[in-house]
This record gives sequence, C-alpha cells and structure tokens, in this order.
Amino acid sequence: MSSNPLSDLVEEQESKFFQLFNQSGGRLSYEIKSGEKGEFLEVKVLNEEAKLAGIAWFFGMKRAYIEDVRLLVARKESQGANMVLVALDGTTSAGKKLLREAKIPIIKSLDEIKSAPKKKKKTKKQADKVEEEFSVDDDVNIADYADSPLIKIAERLIKRREPEFINVRHAKGFEDETNDVIGLSSRKAILAYYRTVETDSVGVKFVRQFLTTVENFENIPIGIIGRDKFTPSAKKEATERNIILVSEREIKETKGTEELQKLNDRLIEGAREILIQRNFEIVTKTTPEFMKLIAGSQSLGTYILAENKKKVAENKKKEAIIVLIPFEEVVRVATVREFHDQMLDLEITEGMLIPLNRFTYTAEREARNFSIAVLRKNHPVFNIFSHGLVPEHQILTRNEIDEILVHYNAQISNLPKLFEDDPAAIAVNAQIGDVVRILRSHDNFMYRLVIPRVEAGVTAESVMADLMVDRRKRLGKKK
Repeated sequence: MSSNPLSDLVEEQESKFFQLFNQSGGRLSYEIKSGEKGEFLEVKVLNEEAKLAGIAWFFGMKRAYIEDVRLLVARKESQGANMVLVALDGTTSAGKKLLREAKIPIIKSLDEIKSAPKKKKKTKKQADKVEEEFSVDDDVNIADYADSPLIKIAERLIKRREPEFINVRHAKGFEDETNDVIGLSSRKAILAYYRTVETDSVGVKFVRQFLTTVENFENIPIGIIGRDKFTPSAKKEATERNIILVSEREIKETKGTEELQKLNDRLIEGAREILIQRNFEIVTKTTPEFMKLIAGSQSLGTYILAENKKKVAENKKKEAIIVLIPFEEVVRVATVREFHDQMLDLEITEGMLIPLNRFTYTAEREARNFSIAVLRKNHPVFNIFSHGLVPEHQILTRNEIDEILVHYNAQISNLPKLFEDDPAAIAVNAQIGDVVRILRSHDNFMYRLVIPRVEAGVTAESVMADLMVDRRKRLGKKK
C-alpha cells in the first residue's frame, strides 16, 4: 500500500489493533475512505486463520462527525461484523448517542486498548478437533462425485483458485442431499466454499443457515448452488452478505460459467507461452511467501510466477515477473492497487495483468502508473512469434543503436515508430525509448523506436529528446 500517515501510524501500533478484537496476531488490511471532513482509514483485522475478527475506522487526530458515525452504523448492520471507532478527537454528542445505541465502542487514545487475553493452551482433545475440522484425509475426494452436476459446477468455480485439494462433505444438520464443497491449499487454508442443495427452490432460511457456517470467512468466494431458482428474499439476503447464488438451470441456458472457465484456462496457457518466449521459467515450487499470497483471503485471481534463470546466473540477482488473471470480468482500480501491494510484499518489480474481459479506465491508468503491463481484450494471448507471418523482434542495446544511427547518418527521431502496446512490443517486453530490430529474413530487417500512446501521459517528442540527450552524453564519454 502506498505510504499514508494513518497507515504508518497503524503499522507502528499494529499490536493495539489486534488487541481491539482480542487477537494476539494475524493480519491487517487497509483501505483509505472519504469521511465528512477528510480521509480516514478502514482497518480490517484478520485472525491467524484469515477470518475477519473486526473492523476499525481510524480517524487519527481528526474528529468523526455524525455523518461518519451514521455510515459506520450502517456498515455494521450490513456487514454484521464487530466495529470500533478510533478517533483521537472523539465525535459529536449526537455521534456518541448513536454509537451507544448501536453498541459500537469509541476509542480516543490507543493507550486505552488493553492487552489481549492470553490464549489458553489447547488440550490434546481440542487440538485433535481442530485438525479434524479441516482434515484432507477424512473428507471425500471430489472424484467420488463425478455424476453430480451441482458438485461439478462447484468444482469448476473452485478451480479458478488453483487449489491443491477439492473435498466434499455432507453439510451438518441436513438430512437431504446437501453437501459442502471446499477448495484447500497445500497448507489446508480455505480458498473457496460452496454448498450444493438438490432442491428446485432455495429460500431465505437456507441462506441464513449457510451464513452460520461462513460468517467469519473474509474475501474468499462463498456460494450456494441449486438446481433451479432462488426466492426473492433469498436473493436479497445473499446480495447483502456477498453470497454467490448459482442455478444449474441458468448455467445450462447461458453457459456463462463454463465459457469463462475455458477463457481463464486459455489465458493461463497463453500467459505461460508469453513468459517462456521471454526466456522466463515458470515457478512450480513457490516460496512460502508466495503460497501465503495466493491462499485464502489475499487471492485476487490466478497467479503465475516466473523467473529469468539465465539473468539470475549472469547477474546473481533475482529477476522475476508475476502475472495475475483476476476473477472479476471487469478489472477495477482496487484490484490493481491490491496487486501492486502484493508485488511490493514479494519484492517483485515486474507485473502483468490479463483481464477476462476489460479494464475500467481508472484501473488501466493506475496499472500504467505502477509500471504494470496490461494486456487489453484484443491483445493476442499466446506466443505471437510462433505464427509464420509474424517476424522476429529483437531489442537493441544502446551501443547497437549508436552504430545504426552512424551507419545511416540519422537521428533517433528519424526512426519509424512502434507503439508500446503493440503485441510484438509487449511480447519482447520492449519499453518506451527502446529500439527494436524486426527481422523479416536474414538480409531483410528494419528498425522501430518504441513510443507511448497519448493517454500514457508522456509524449513521443519528450521521449526522443531524452534519448538524444542521453546519446550525446554517451558519445562524449567515448571521446
């Protein structure tokens, strides 16, 4: 996350925010929001099992006004989560009254927060019970349900998270054929949770029963899969609680989910081809940090990690790229920012985003600001140089550029141009200011200068001016 005074203060006092909700550890996630008279920070506190423990609205030294308190109370009612207001300058008298009625604590000093109670040591019986709850061995493997259409749908949805295991178990408290289908990472972290029910109509009571099972899960897909329809009240309740409702009948009519899964698979394969063409090697055994990133609440979609082994050997320096194919069909700015934060956490400087459909304008602009490559919907996602009509492209070194310009007695501005988002430029990772040699045959080649689009915020003229200044300095040093 980009630096922010409030987030910096939270990081310094991290343990205090865990103590707000009686947690001794876990993870914090931040989101800057607009208040009545300035910004505040929403701090989500996740426990050690990546489940939501509570949400704190942190205003720092500022006051929280009645309008802010109303929004906080509405958030608690809709989210159903534990909420706390942290405002060192307090709130108005009307705000205090509203907080009392909603039973939301207000903290005016971080020193008020008491230490979290020490966890009781688990007895052997309790420890065994926890292991059984998410045991891989005790559940029935997905392969044993090959004839169940609803479980097949759940399997397709969960596979987008690239789980290590997909297990099925009978949902507790139900006599009919109602099953929970759970995607797990290699560390048994829950990646997705779906409940299938073999009835033609699903009502609000069933949705509420499902909520008691998944109420503490945060930022993972949770859903109910039925044969035909959901009542209006069930749909309303599910929408308010971010529960996905999937109808087998609607899928058969639209084929949307299956087509998206096929598209996702095609994009994964294409991304791998592009990386291999760039001399990257796909990482299959990833680091614990990367496994933690793609597991549970942090996962934004399908990740592919690759390293340039040749450059690592030459420079003894890690050079890696991470590709994300987001779950959402339209990629929004929040996803781009979260992906950039994940890159920083992994200390990876090069990233690529491939959408199932498209980017919003602000999302694409934000990705460019972070120097994340974006592949638009019409970009061919495969190794384009495997096609017979696409010639080879090579990026020249600065010395090679100097030799060409001397040979042709030309200025760099005289070179023909190639836009930075040209499929061939993206395929070889050509950056603005690079010169690319295009080889049509052994004695037929041409050169192109890579320039930005107008919307990139940099003009081609300024790029060429910088390159000419750089070249003059380089030539002056040689003399």
